[in-house]
Amino acid sequence: MKRLIFGALALSFLVSACAGGGSTGAQEPRKSVPDTALTGLLLSVADIDAIMGVKLAPHQPVSQMGDHRNLLPNLNCLGVWQVNEAPVYDSSHWKSVRQQMLRAPDTDEWETLVVQSVVSYRTADAARDFFAQSADRWSKCTNHHVNIQLNNQQLPAWLSGELTRTDTQLAIPIVRGEGDQMRSCQRVLTTAANLVIDVQACKPHEHAGVTQAAAIADKIEAALG
Repeated sequence: MKRLIFGALALSFLVSACAGGGSTGAQEPRKSVPDTALTGLLLSVADIDAIMGVKLAPHQPVSQMGDHRNLLPNLNCLGVWQVNEAPVYDSSHWKSVRQQMLRAPDTDEWETLVVQSVVSYRTADAARDFFAQSADRWSKCTNHHVNIQLNNQQLPAWLSGELTRTDTQLAIPIVRGEGDQMRSCQRVLTTAANLVIDVQACKPHEHAGVTQAAAIADKIEAALG
């Protein structure tokens, strides 16, 4: 199975005086992140290992998106099933992407997997628009079974759970496979500045309630300052 198949900027505060001698703090918007900074925003292998609790084998970061609409034409679920799918992102006119996969063992029969990515847009508004579109799509793929065949072979089926949403983050749990091949996963999509942070994390199924994708996304966002 191809690897694509389950596959520092400062924040400043402006303090101004108010009538009556008091003061309030107003947070300035984060500056746009240049494309040249994207690779450096990906977490280090050591950071990922610490979050996942196991040593993972890293693959080299890539700068292109996948396209698996032939396997899963339902775009509402395609963006949940896989990180950085071109059919989902392209209409939003993204600029650049850096994505990295890490897994253990480093085979298609992995037990633990992380795919971390950052996608840049020209403006923060464009990134937020994509986030809003994704929120709508993900909401239509909750509690949803997906069964896919590749080369007449059944891929691990998966079942999505309930979507959790804040103003800047989407999170959805997924159970994939069955028996001793069952894995618990979390998909997370976060918007910050002109970026979309798109992450997947999976562990053996006995580790129920996987939250590591959110931890990875939060740590990437924190690096923005």
